[in-house]
Amino acid sequence: MGQLKEERAMDDSAAMAEGIARLFGAANMPLLADESLYAGIPLPALAGIHEALSEQRTDDDAKKFRNRMRYAGILKERTSNTFKWDDGTYPLVGPGLIEQALTIGFVRQRKNLIMAGPPGAGKSLLAAIIACKAIREGFSVKYKTAHDISVELREARSGNSLSGYIKKMQAYDLLVIEDITFSAPEIKTAQAFFSIIDKRYARKSTIITTNGNVKEWAGNFPDKSMFAALLGRIYEEALLLNMNGAVDMRLRLANDALGGDAAIGAMHAGGGSFDA
Repeated sequence: MGQLKEERAMDDSAAMAEGIARLFGAANMPLLADESLYAGIPLPALAGIHEALSEQRTDDDAKKFRNRMRYAGILKERTSNTFKWDDGTYPLVGPGLIEQALTIGFVRQRKNLIMAGPPGAGKSLLAAIIACKAIREGFSVKYKTAHDISVELREARSGNSLSGYIKKMQAYDLLVIEDITFSAPEIKTAQAFFSIIDKRYARKSTIITTNGNVKEWAGNFPDKSMFAALLGRIYEEALLLNMNGAVDMRLRLANDALGGDAAIGAMHAGGGSFDA
């Protein structure tokens, strides 16, 4: 019995030493990532070292995530448990499509996600949840409104840094573009925007949300042939979520917080559309 305990203790010590070496390796400290260095150290001491390293790594990972989220343009982490829906919430969304979007499989497949619907339908929240998941899985992410991109493209052009800005926007694994129909760019900005989408086509993933009707956006686009090519690159094999007919999430949350029974109707008029 005593020999068996001793053998188990040795196995535990070896496993702990291996774990310590692995943690030092992950921390880019190769000189300490040698498990033979910890031979002969009592198991309680090894356990203390392992716990301290694990806590440090957890803190470091959390800090890295916060930094990457801030760089992406996301102020607060959003998780799927903050996005509540049932079979009646989105009557026009196909079965299982929201769940499919939340797996972020489309990001791994380098496809796009398009969400259309009125304000308050939850498009921005869902986009932020997916963006945060992508960051946690190591993807590079940038979160922008279409208006901000238009402004920054004009500024980059006037500052002779347009090429660098376009290349940067082309490179993100996931680019979130909010409220695309709120932006009506002039010709030079439109060409630069098309260049971003064109180079991302089939190489990177883009999430696009729209409050308005895409046909209306098309009417304001300065080059109709360019717009047609742009739509083709955006929509091909994209995951489409038609979130029209949804209850306004913000009003529902406010109503719940106030404990009231105010009627909150479904929104259907004036919402987004996939029509092109």
